[in-house]
Amino acid sequence: MDLEVQGAQQLEAVAKRLKAAGRGDLRKELLQQVRAAAKPTVTDIKRNAATDLPQRGGLAQAVAKSRIGTRTRMSGKRVGVRIEAKNGMDIKRLDQGRLRHPVFGNRKAWVEQTVKPGWFSEPIKRRLPEVRDGVLKAMNDIIKKVEG
Repeated sequence: MDLEVQGAQQLEAVAKRLKAAGRGDLRKELLQQVRAAAKPTVTDIKRNAATDLPQRGGLAQAVAKSRIGTRTRMSGKRVGVRIEAKNGMDIKRLDQGRLRHPVFGNRKAWVEQTVKPGWFSEPIKRRLPEVRDGVLKAMNDIIKKVEG
C-alpha cells in the first residue's frame, strides 16, 4: 500500500541537495523524521489487525506482530513514502476483505472467508494529511539546516 505524498519531486530535490552538499548526516535525520511521521499509522494498522481480523487460528495475532513499517525512497522512479507489511501473507487480498485458507489445516481443501475490508488501507487514508504534513515539515527543517 502506498502513501501518496504530494511533493515527491521536492523530496527528491532535497535528497539531491543533501548529496551534493555531502550531508549524509542530514539525509539520515530526514529519513528518521519521515519514519516518525508515519509511525502512528503503522501503530493503527497493527491495532486494526489485532481487532478486525479473525482471532481463531491466530491470524489476527500473526498479522499484528508481523513486520509493518515504512520505506522511504528519495531517488529513482518511486520517490515517496510507502507503508509495507512483510509477513508472507497476501495483505492486499486481506485488505480487500478476502481470506483464503485450508479447512482445519487440510491443504487439499481450501475455502475463502470474508474479513473486514480496509483494516490496512483505512488508517493510511485517515492519517495521510498528518503524514504529508510531517514529511513536508521534515523537508523544510532539513533545507533550513543546509542553507543555514
